[in-house]
Amino acid sequence: MDRDETRTPGLGGPLDRRTMLAAGASIPLFGVPAAAETTLIEDRVDWAVFLARHDLIWDRLPRTWGEAPFLGNGRLALSMTEAKEGAALRFAVDNVDVYDRRDFSWGWHAYSRARYHVGDFLLRPVGRITGAKLRLNLHCAELTGEVTTDRGTIRLRAFVHAEQPHMAIEVETSGDEAGCGWTWHPTPAVSTRPPIRTAADAAKYERDYGQPARIWIDNPPGERRDADSVNRWFQPLLVGGGYTTAWVEQMEAPNRRTLILSNAMSFPDTGSLETATRQVRAALAGDREQAGRAHRRWWDVHYRASFLSLPDTRLESFYWIQIYKYGCVARPDGGVIDTHGPWLQPSNWPYLTWNLNVQISYYALQPSNRLALAQGLFHALDTHRDALRRTAATVAPGAAAIGHVTQQDLESPIEVDRRYEKEWGNLLWICQLYWLQYRYTMDRRMLRERLLPLLAEAVALYDPILTEKPDGRMHLGVTYSPEIGSTSDCNYDLALLRWGVGALIEGHHRLGTTHPMLARWRDIAARLTPYPIDEHGYRVGADMAMKPHRHYSHLMMIYPLYLENRDTPTKLPLLEKSMAYWLDTAVAAGQGSGWSLSAAASFYAAFGKGDAALDSLKALVAGKSGIGKSFANTMYAESGQNIETPLSAAQSIHDMVLQSWGGAIRVFPAIPAAWPELVFDDFRAEGAFLVSARRVDGRTAWVRVKSLAGEPCVIECDWAGETPAHRGAGTMRRLGDRRIALSLRAGEEAVLQLPSLTTRLVAPLPAQSGASNSYGIHNA
Repeated sequence: MDRDETRTPGLGGPLDRRTMLAAGASIPLFGVPAAAETTLIEDRVDWAVFLARHDLIWDRLPRTWGEAPFLGNGRLALSMTEAKEGAALRFAVDNVDVYDRRDFSWGWHAYSRARYHVGDFLLRPVGRITGAKLRLNLHCAELTGEVTTDRGTIRLRAFVHAEQPHMAIEVETSGDEAGCGWTWHPTPAVSTRPPIRTAADAAKYERDYGQPARIWIDNPPGERRDADSVNRWFQPLLVGGGYTTAWVEQMEAPNRRTLILSNAMSFPDTGSLETATRQVRAALAGDREQAGRAHRRWWDVHYRASFLSLPDTRLESFYWIQIYKYGCVARPDGGVIDTHGPWLQPSNWPYLTWNLNVQISYYALQPSNRLALAQGLFHALDTHRDALRRTAATVAPGAAAIGHVTQQDLESPIEVDRRYEKEWGNLLWICQLYWLQYRYTMDRRMLRERLLPLLAEAVALYDPILTEKPDGRMHLGVTYSPEIGSTSDCNYDLALLRWGVGALIEGHHRLGTTHPMLARWRDIAARLTPYPIDEHGYRVGADMAMKPHRHYSHLMMIYPLYLENRDTPTKLPLLEKSMAYWLDTAVAAGQGSGWSLSAAASFYAAFGKGDAALDSLKALVAGKSGIGKSFANTMYAESGQNIETPLSAAQSIHDMVLQSWGGAIRVFPAIPAAWPELVFDDFRAEGAFLVSARRVDGRTAWVRVKSLAGEPCVIECDWAGETPAHRGAGTMRRLGDRRIALSLRAGEEAVLQLPSLTTRLVAPLPAQSGASNSYGIHNA
């Protein structure tokens, strides 16, 4: 039978033990009242106090995007900087749904379907700004602060409501600043990648991308369309539809007012006018206090899904800012996380990128027990399945594929940009994330009805180029290894295809079902050619040696697929050599990026090398990272904002403290010597387990496991030669020096601990002196 999940209000995901306890619910454990849980684990996390040490703080106004505070709800977004050389405060408004809807005769997505920045609200003070103090409160997801001028003060509070489609900026003034005022500055609906303006531009476009494109015609100018005391700005699109910003400034006292605003997109009609208006009116008519409580409650539940405390307070802050960021960028029914997140910045990349960026943006959600937020990605795949089929139609009718880039509708003809028409593995990579969503939940209905049909179509894309050669092996024709080049027997595609047919076989086995292609998949699994290698390790493919580049697409079999891993010790030298050669040559050639470093940390963690993993993470967060740079607000950019890089670093930390590939839950698999103390609570593991553990004096002190689906459970940690004490449900047996099997039914949990310990405490580690609130802008 399929497992039914209790749904989290406002999240659409499973309501876990921690969330239900936070909401005051009682959950029986092993048939006894929930209060008995205190005999297993003592939880002493004061979330408001703990997160406060990670708040971002500004001692002056932020001047650039890399310094800016940021707010969001998965669709709408605000960020704040100074404007006009410090003469005003700029609140930038964005919406992930705002992108052009032209057809591909206008060019590929950067030219025909680019995202657009909506516009800015400027708050102009009466006097000259002389100082500012700002704080981004992570726990409440609110920006607060005070701006001083030579004529008074302006106190601010801004938030993007977690569950409702509106934003609010509260202003309280003193002195002459009661006269400060708002002005709206819409941004022209033009791509941040320069459009095709002339015949010469069009000729160059065709040379570069292998397809003709039309010369750009501007979108019609925007216009004020105020109605019934609601201010409205409507930006029409050339091909129909458009987007609307609506706002009202509500006066609450002579020195206190609130700007309430919203934005909506519609196509092909102009329904955004009424939608945005309705959203603002709903915010005005509602109970403001109740709405504020709902907003703060959503964020409190978001954080309580799991807990992590590190001995490195600055890195701990970086981690929790990424968890905050996830609450800003993702929702179960929201859009897919694009290259920027919701905060669009000037860039050549105003779209979704599917050869790495989308994928690595999502990995941290599952082990951190925030699976509901990942559902937005899988919802998009399910909703736009026909678009994926259209992408593959000219190559393999009946198959599915995803292009190099798309917008939220996932439309992308494979020939729209000839540079990437052989980049075929991207959908299979996305399907691996979908598979992990299944593995972390063991949701059989998801597997049967949604995942396996999509995965079968993604594998079918390769049928036209998969051929048997005289060696009796199946070989791939020419495909493209992302950002490296084209080759036959491309390791990117070989690894993903090998993983894909293996997942199809396992999935149908678990369901007890069959499929007309099952024998074919088994044949591919048995006879697919080995990965091409040379003296440096894994090649790009049969026809191409590894060459310097930031992308690790030729190493997918190591990470994130774990098809080749350290459980076979004889393979480890090849894996380490391959990874080292890729990273060293990329860095030496100036081709390394921030996400190369986060990937390196995860590779090192896969090898059990915690010190090297930490070095890579520190290099990333320190600032300049090869061709990219990390900023004071933990954002990262190359030629434009790249949201995936800091998010992927959160997953690198997960990889260091918990791994669950290959049928074993590896607790503290790659901990650096600098981390003798560490604690995490309610991380997820494959097989649908909630795992908590504490490290004391350089050793694993205890591990708590709760089974949500009754799957086999194997724990691996550093208890070689010792038999831990077992408390709670189930039975325990040793499988070797480092592995222990636990027999747990669904809903049962147990604790393993060193016999000398008497307490099992979940609480923050002490903050390092001077390391709290490391991010933001501080006076020297």
